[in-house]
This record gives sequence, C-alpha cells and structure tokens, in this order.
Amino acid sequence: MKERTNNSLITRTKNILFLCILCLYISCSDDAEDSYADTDSEIENTDNSDNTDSTSDYSGPTLLPSSSNFNQRIVWEKVYTDGSAGKVNRGVVDSEGNAAVVFMPENESRIHKVSGTDGTLLWSKTISNTVGFGIAEFKENNRVDYIVSGGSGSTQERWAARLNGNTGAVIWNKTYDNDNTTGVDGIRMITVGTDGYLYAAGFIGADEANTIFVVHGGKALLQKIDPSNGNEIWTHTNNATDYALAVVQASDEMLYYASARYESNATLTQVGTDGIENWTKSLDNTAAIILADLTIADDDTLYLGGHAGRETDGEAFDYSCVKIDTNGNIAWIKHYANPRGYSMSYIRNELYGIDVDADGIYLFGGSGDESESYSQRFSPYLSSDVWNGWVLAIDTDGDILKSDLYCHEDVNTATEYGCLTEDAFFIFNDTDAYGDTEVGIMKVLK
Repeated sequence: MKERTNNSLITRTKNILFLCILCLYISCSDDAEDSYADTDSEIENTDNSDNTDSTSDYSGPTLLPSSSNFNQRIVWEKVYTDGSAGKVNRGVVDSEGNAAVVFMPENESRIHKVSGTDGTLLWSKTISNTVGFGIAEFKENNRVDYIVSGGSGSTQERWAARLNGNTGAVIWNKTYDNDNTTGVDGIRMITVGTDGYLYAAGFIGADEANTIFVVHGGKALLQKIDPSNGNEIWTHTNNATDYALAVVQASDEMLYYASARYESNATLTQVGTDGIENWTKSLDNTAAIILADLTIADDDTLYLGGHAGRETDGEAFDYSCVKIDTNGNIAWIKHYANPRGYSMSYIRNELYGIDVDADGIYLFGGSGDESESYSQRFSPYLSSDVWNGWVLAIDTDGDILKSDLYCHEDVNTATEYGCLTEDAFFIFNDTDAYGDTEVGIMKVLK
C-alpha cells in the first residue's frame, strides 16, 4: 500500500512507465492470439463499418408464420432402408424430372436415383473410402449423368466422380491431392457453367473431417474441372476466408461463392471463369449466421441461407436469409422461426438448403427441440421433441408466403436439402422411420 500512496515524482513516473509497458504487452498478446485478424486487410467492406463481429448470437427481429400446414399436398413419399444408412447431404432433381440423393454412411458415399413420378428406386451406387457431400446433374448427348463430390481417403483429399445416369456406373473417379497442405480438404458442391465445365466449391487445409457442416482452419477453394475426364484445369484458393459453401454463376458468366470465417462476417467472392479473383467482400452483420447454401435468381439476385443462434435456455436457432446483389451489396437480412408455435427459447430451426424460382425463395431445413427439460404439443402438430422438415416460402422482400411441415411416420425427420420444379418441390430427409438416419424423399405440390 505504501508504494501505491507514494506521491513522489519518481514513483509516479515508474508507475506510468509500468502501465504503458503492461498495455503494450496486452495489445501484442491479443494480436498474437487472433489467428484470423490479418485476413481483414484483404477483404473489401460493403460500407464503412467494421467487417468483423465476434458475436455468436443475434438479437432479432424474428419473423413467425401465422400458421403452418402439416404433411399437405404430398404427391408421394418414400423411405429407403436397403443397405447402410447415413446422413443425407444433398439432392438434385434432373432435367428429366427424376431425383438423385447422396448420403454418407461411415467410410462410404451412397447415391440413390429414384423416379420422379412415384419414387421407385431406379439404382443405387456405393463408392467406398469417400465422404459424399454434393451431387449435380451433367447432361451430354441426351443422357443425364451425375457428378458427386466430397472427400477421399484417410486424409480426406478433394474428390469427385461422374456416374452414368442410366446405370450408376462410374465413368471417372478423381482425387485431387496435389496441394501439399496439412489438414483435410473437400469439395462441398459442384455447378455446371455456361461453358460446359464444372465449377467446384470447397476448402483445403481445414481442421475437421467427415462433415458437410462448416469447418475452419483452412482456406476457401474454387476449382474448374473438365467433365469429360475429371481433370483439374485450375484451382483458386482464398487465404482471406475459410470455406466456400457454394458457387453460382450470373448471366454475365461471373462466378460467385459465399464463404465462412471463424467468428467473423461471411464473405462473397467474385471470380472469372479463368480463375482470376476480382474481389472478396465482407457481408456486414452476418457473423452470427452458420452458413449452409447459396442460390441465384434469374435476375441475378443472390440469396444466402443458413441459421443463427439466439442466447436462450434451449440454445434456439432461427432460419436466416440474406439478399445480395452481384456487387456484394446487402438488400436485407431476415430471420424466421417457430412454425408450430412452440417456445422461442427451445425450438431449433436449422436451414440447410435454399432454392429460388418465379414463385418465391424456398428455405429448406428442420425444426425441433433438443432439451430434456422442455416438451410441448399443439394439435395438429407432433410434439416439439419430434423433428420435422420445415419448408418456408418467402417473397423477394423477405415476407412469408407459406409455411409447411413434413414428417415420415410421425418420427424424427429433418429436411437436409430441397429442389424446386415447375409445380412442385422435392425434399431430401434424414428420418428415423423404419430405422435410424434413413433416407426419406418426398415430392410435394407447391
């Protein structure tokens, strides 16, 4: 105490010097511990605000549907239980109206092709020692083929394969492991460009394997692939962001991919078909959103989907949608929750797919609660303990058009992806019907 009350000039000078050194030490320590801090200098802001945000939760407002339909307008539904079960990751409805889905039992990728008319299983293919994340249509010589993608091998390298759409036979199967990186790599999804080439979005050098969910510690990747043989034409990587969730192409042929960064705002990147990056921009006020998917409308408007957590007893999540133009400007960010009217503190609404057409923007995911201390039921819905697929349609202003819930056999069912057709949508579900984590598909009229 004596030293703290000493008023001598020498003592005060020493104290001031000590405080300066202490402040400098703390500042340097903070910089050293933040391994993502130096990425912001490479990213353009969409305005003059700070482009990082370490908040893990957002504070509303959250939009709620006034009512939700339950298991309405279903044309057909099927649960496929033959063979190994595994998490559904992505589906596609091809130009002939049939559907294909990729799912991932342990240490293998499985692909089902089913009839769009009645859901009959047409063929099934298993590819061992891979994790299947994405599936896309590739049509050539009047035949629909499928491109599947994900990771391969014990070190999880980037992987893609082309399957004959009539039989499921493998046309080519490629692993891309020439980047000499540590960590795990993956191709999350692939789109077909207007030039006929494949454009793959994913990551390299990440810190977690065997999951389609967002991983960090690496860098975003965009890759151009020759569809005839699977050869890599070029690979673009982005040190400023961790994971390219999805890639779309605009009418001017520019490619856009959305990326996640650890405890920071999402980013949008524009790249040419030559692999040259034009810019990466931070998307303000998106740090709380766990990204899932990106889609593009005919007018080149981008819609980014995911879900955001709220600080509640039940660790609630809400659907999130961000409307963006091709310059990276945000028109709006909106959040949606509670299709069954249960407690906002406990219901988790997790969005995993997004699609758009002239009828609206469709958000696909699941809704349920994980808390042992909460359970509620309002007729005609199932208990809050039972997860349901939730399909929410909104308009271009983000206003709710329609809310629909779906469930196989009144047991846990979560929609992992969805695709629109002219008059219907297909949903690809994880369900406990007739087993555990089985594949369920529904065709539903809009």
